[in-house]
Amino acid sequence: MTRTLLALLAATLTTGAAPNVITKIHVSSYAAPCAAAAGGKWVWVSEYGRPYVLKIDPGTNKVVSRTKIGTGSCGLGFGAGSMWIEDTSTSTVSRVSVTTGKRVAVKVGITPYDTTFAFGSAWTTAFTQGELERIDPAQNRVVNRWRLEKAIGAVGAFGSVWATGTDGVIRVDPTSHKLLARIPIQGGAGWTAASDDAVWVTTATGIARIDPQSNAVAKTIPVAGAPALGDPDVVDGQVWVPQIRKNSIAIVDPSSNAVTRTIKAGIGPFVVTTIRGEAWVPSWKGSDIWRYRP
Repeated sequence: MTRTLLALLAATLTTGAAPNVITKIHVSSYAAPCAAAAGGKWVWVSEYGRPYVLKIDPGTNKVVSRTKIGTGSCGLGFGAGSMWIEDTSTSTVSRVSVTTGKRVAVKVGITPYDTTFAFGSAWTTAFTQGELERIDPAQNRVVNRWRLEKAIGAVGAFGSVWATGTDGVIRVDPTSHKLLARIPIQGGAGWTAASDDAVWVTTATGIARIDPQSNAVAKTIPVAGAPALGDPDVVDGQVWVPQIRKNSIAIVDPSSNAVTRTIKAGIGPFVVTTIRGEAWVPSWKGSDIWRYRP
């Protein structure tokens, strides 16, 4: 293939319509909005800088209520009628009813990260304690633990829960609770996402694509800004990777296993979340939430 043709193909990949920022939702100064998730008809946003989770009406882009939770909050997920939010600084997971706003504090391991809900349970990593933990929503307590040094990310996909840490990635069966696989990642594994045919894990140099059939890394894609990369998600078939210190998002095309575009974000974007076909990206080091339409 000639260099001219390669250049034309590269231009085709990068000159398509860019995602549109349809609104920026402003929140309180020093709130440090960290992550977003859908729950009921609302969108919920955790505040790392203040002990609150925000309930936002996506029709009006207005904050309609605030619920007091623990401190240093970020990752959150929806299930069993509740939002489950990590309280990193207080080593709890807050369970907040999406209908009543009532909070229950669940004690978890030290320094919880990346709390989510999958396969009928809430899951969290405990970074300092070095564990993946499963919370039974019927009991509001941790009922299973798996050792994982400096555990960071967690995602439910392909019938399993995948968690990351300095040891790499572990794959856990949520029904039998058996450890199904350990997948080494050079330099350790960070934050997680899942597409139709892969699990994606940030690394010291970029993002790794894991094949769930072979439980092995199929490709490692360099991403500028590594290792300061945030929690990615799959938006309209593309993997959006936050570049925290660059105030931007690198978009990876799974068909080419390459970064095909970089788009502007708010100050210190940390977590991308797909919600009803859109991307919500809070400005972790700022005071607004960017809402994109691919």
